[in-house]
Amino acid sequence: MPKILLITVGGSHQPVVTSVQSLNPDRTIFICSNGKWGSISQVTGEGKPCEVRRGSEVLEKLPNIPTQLNLGEKLNPETDVIAVDNPDDVSSIYLKISDCIHTLKQTDPKATLLADYTGGTKSMSVALALAALDEDCELHLTTASR
Repeated sequence: MPKILLITVGGSHQPVVTSVQSLNPDRTIFICSNGKWGSISQVTGEGKPCEVRRGSEVLEKLPNIPTQLNLGEKLNPETDVIAVDNPDDVSSIYLKISDCIHTLKQTDPKATLLADYTGGTKSMSVALALAALDEDCELHLTTASR
């Protein structure tokens, strides 16, 4: 039974990479914000769009998340990236995610759907969590040691 992960992407690539590595899904769908400062660059950006920071200091620049995860042919930007124009509009984000989940359930009814709401804006996280709960998806949160 294939595992499909829906994951919100925020300012840091690290929790996304950690989540995908630990959950080991067969397919990953990234939920990103659009625009000049949007998190979409960490998924579809050329060169080294991901930054390791200490405060405002950039310590290291890394390739986009799919490259770091060696997703290669497993990633189709047309179907595996949900770009949201307003990262604070819970309703519109919820609808996009819910539509995606319905499509996934129709095309692959035996798949296990996972949702990691760690990254992104609070609104993106809430929208993913609500849609996942409404559709009986497994919820996940990637955290560091506390």
